[in-house]
Amino acid sequence: MDLKRKLIVQGLLKVENSGFSNLVLSSIIDNKELSPADKAFVSKVFYGTIERKITLNYILQRFISKPLKKMDKEVIAIMQSALYQMLYMNSVPSHAAINQAVSLCPAFKKTSAKGLVNAVLRKADGFDISTADFADEKERICVTYSISGEIADIIMRDWQREYEDILTGMFNTPALNININTTKISAENYRKLLEENGVTYKNTPLENCIEIISSGAITNLPGFKEGYFFVQGITSRFAVQSAGIKAGDSVLDMCAAPGGKTFAAGIILNNTGTITSCDPNPSRHVLINEGAQRLGITNVTTLENHGEIYRRELEGRDAIICDVPCSGIGIIPKKPDLRYKKMDDIDGLCKTQAAILKTASRYLKTGGRLVYSTCTINKEENQQQIEKFLTENENFRLIQLNCPVEGAVNDDNMVTFLPSRGNCDGFFIAVLEKVW
Repeated sequence: MDLKRKLIVQGLLKVENSGFSNLVLSSIIDNKELSPADKAFVSKVFYGTIERKITLNYILQRFISKPLKKMDKEVIAIMQSALYQMLYMNSVPSHAAINQAVSLCPAFKKTSAKGLVNAVLRKADGFDISTADFADEKERICVTYSISGEIADIIMRDWQREYEDILTGMFNTPALNININTTKISAENYRKLLEENGVTYKNTPLENCIEIISSGAITNLPGFKEGYFFVQGITSRFAVQSAGIKAGDSVLDMCAAPGGKTFAAGIILNNTGTITSCDPNPSRHVLINEGAQRLGITNVTTLENHGEIYRRELEGRDAIICDVPCSGIGIIPKKPDLRYKKMDDIDGLCKTQAAILKTASRYLKTGGRLVYSTCTINKEENQQQIEKFLTENENFRLIQLNCPVEGAVNDDNMVTFLPSRGNCDGFFIAVLEKVW
């Protein structure tokens, strides 16, 4: 019996019982008996099995007469993880995956299932999902791309010409980008430091934002402890860049935790002006404060604040970053659990977004800029929110955005990043200026 495969199944069972996959993975790979290679294997199969769950279940069900929901969860998890290895990992021979799956059954007190597991996996080996006969296009999309019906509805509605490309892109891992902290080291000198330490990277179209190619823990990169950089996706970096922040400005980050946009603004300010970073959960302020301290950003104040509620003391801001709570469809590649989200809270979520945007707009100085952003590609949360706001607030206008990032979609000066067009998250940005 293989320990790493046993841990994978244990992890899948924990997720099935409402555990968060990132927390579950952290707990199962924290095992001293696992080598670095074992940990990489566990991560790959664990996340991959979750990511392809609908597809895997569809295939398994074709070769089992009993409904999967009536079967033992342990047996299903064993077969799911084995089938993922067989269909999506060239490094694992099918016979090895099957044999290991069969040997796992006694470890989970399911010895009687060994014959079933062996027979089903042998029949499912090499099954091509593209040959399946589906009832309609939506079922094909949900099964092929392992996505909930509600998410399929949104993407197929809003991106009619390219929904399949977008869903294909959601299996890609976004690039790892870092933002160089130029308050401590020049971009040129930090690049030299990376090269001296054998770290490969490439430049991005955004100033001081580079993509790390070498693998390994972020904390092992040169200059981490010194605060020479922090991790930030190119989409978030562009959002802050678009705010037009300049030295001495008073900046408000409405939904700040874990702090990336606050840090980017702080670097632009170079410890001039002020930044107020808000989050309703005080425990999350620790992330912001610790990050600011590591980076040497001294002009940040954290504030327990609910974005929908107006506070007069926050008035008079030069720039506001409004990265509102959203459905998270754009970050599915990073968080596979989101693939199965029911989206039954969209109406309430949109009301919250609109309320935060309206409140934030009251804090802005005339001539100031407000950046509205989300990590979703749902137009109801994005373009439609901005269009509605502009209809109700004639003293605001959209700022023209010229995004240098390849693949960004510009829709009437509102920018959407799609996973299918760039190695990045799905993301939306609109910049509003207060005219009077």
